Amino acid sequence: MKSLILYWSAGGNTKKVADTIETVLVDKSIPVDKVKIEENLEVELCDYDLVFMGAPSYRWIPPLPVRKFIGNTMDRYRGGARPIGAPRKPGKFGVVFCTFGGIHTGIKEGYVAGKYMAQFFEHVGFLVLDEWYTPGKFHGWEEGSKRGKMGDISDRPNLNDLKIVANSTREILQGLDFEIKIAKR
Repeated sequence: MKSLILYWSAGGNTKKVADTIETVLVDKSIPVDKVKIEENLEVELCDYDLVFMGAPSYRWIPPLPVRKFIGNTMDRYRGGARPIGAPRKPGKFGVVFCTFGGIHTGIKEGYVAGKYMAQFFEHVGFLVLDEWYTPGKFHGWEEGSKRGKMGDISDRPNLNDLKIVANSTREILQGLDFEIKIAKR
C-alpha cells in the first residue's frame, strides 16, 4: 500500500495533524509521501492507494489554495469530459481531516470544509473512509481562541487531540488490512 498526505496549513494546526498521520504510517512501514498543497501543485492521486487530505476551515470552506488544487485536479481528471456517475476506482481510498476554531458554532465550523474535500474524493473515484475534525487555535485572534463556544482552545490541537488522530489512523489501516485479506481469498 502506498499513501499520500496532502495538506495545507498556515498556522501549523493542520500540519500537526498531518505529521501525526505520517508518524503512524511510518511506524507501520507504509510508504508515505507528505506534500503541502501549494499553487500549481500537480499530483497523480491514482499512484496512491490511500490519500489523506487536510485543511483548516476558513469561513466554513477550505482555504483558496486547497480549492484551487481541487479545481485544477478535477479539470485534469475530467480531461474535458465529465465522467458519468463519478465511477469508483477499486482499491483507492481517501480520508479527510479538517482543523477548525469553533469560535461560533463549535465543530460545525469544520463540516462544510470537510464535506467539500470528501466530495472531491468521491468525484475522482476514491471511497471516503472517514472525515476527522480537530479543534485548533484560532491564529491571529487570541480572544477567539479563549472565549469561543468551545471554551479555551489556545493550546489545540493538543496531545490528546493528536492521540485521537493517531488512533483513528491505526483503525483505518487495520480496516484496510482486513479488507485486503478478504479480497485475497
